[in-house]
Amino acid sequence: MDTALFLAFPTGLLAGFIGTLLGIGGGSIMTPVLVLLGVDIKVAAPASLVAIFGTSLGGLRRLFSEGLVKLKLALFLETASITGALLGVYLFEALPSKTLRLILATLLLVSAPLIYKRKKNFKNENNPENASKPISIIRYFLTWLGAIGAGSLSALLGIGGGLVKVPLMIIVLGLPAKIAISTSKLMVGITALTGVVGHGIEGNVDWVLGLALLTGTYIGASLSAKVLLRIEERRLRLIASSYYVLMGVYIAINTIRS
Repeated sequence: MDTALFLAFPTGLLAGFIGTLLGIGGGSIMTPVLVLLGVDIKVAAPASLVAIFGTSLGGLRRLFSEGLVKLKLALFLETASITGALLGVYLFEALPSKTLRLILATLLLVSAPLIYKRKKNFKNENNPENASKPISIIRYFLTWLGAIGAGSLSALLGIGGGLVKVPLMIIVLGLPAKIAISTSKLMVGITALTGVVGHGIEGNVDWVLGLALLTGTYIGASLSAKVLLRIEERRLRLIASSYYVLMGVYIAINTIRS
C-alpha cells in the first residue's frame, strides 16, 4: 500500500492526461495499476472514482470558454446514462458478462474506423459553432438510446461511459472529436461524483489514496486540455480511433481467454 501511495500521483498524472485527450475518466488506467501494486480492487475502484472527478475538472473551464463543452447535451445524455446504470444493476446477475464484453469489444472495433473517416457536418472544425446543417431530433434520440447502453455497460462491466459516449457523439451526432471529447469530459465527472457519494456514504473510500490520485489527474488533465485545444482534428480522431482498436482487441482477447 505504501508503494501504491507513492506512485499514486504519477499514475493519476498519466490517467488525467490520457483521459482528457480521449474523453474518458482514466479509471481504466488507474484501477488496473493500483491492483497490480497490491491494492484490493474494492479499495482501488472507489479511490479511482475520486480521481476521475479530477480528470473532469482539470482544464474544464478553458474548454468551456472555447465553446467546446455542450452543457445541455451532457445533461441530456447523463439522464440516459443514469437510467442505463440502474438497468445494468438489475441485469447484473441475469446476463453473462462474457457475452457483454464481446459485444463491447465489437462495438469499439466497428466504431474506430467510423470515427476516423467521419464525414464533416461542420464547415470549419476549428470553429465548431459554424454548423452546415442542424442535427435532427432522430439523431439525438438515437444517441440518447445509445447512452442508456453506455450506462448499462458501465454498471455491468465497470468501464467508463465515455468509452461509448464519445463514439456515439462523433458517429451519430456528427460532432467534431474536440466537442465530443470535451463534453464527455464533463459527463464522466458527473457520473464519478455520483459514485463517490455512494461509496462515501458506505465508507468505502480511502481518501488519502483518492486525493493523491486526484492531485495527479487534475494536473494531468489541465496539461492535456492545452494539448486538446492545439491538436489537429484529424490527428485527434486518429489517436481516439487507435485507442478504441487497442481496447477492443484487449477486451476481446481477455474475454476469449477467460
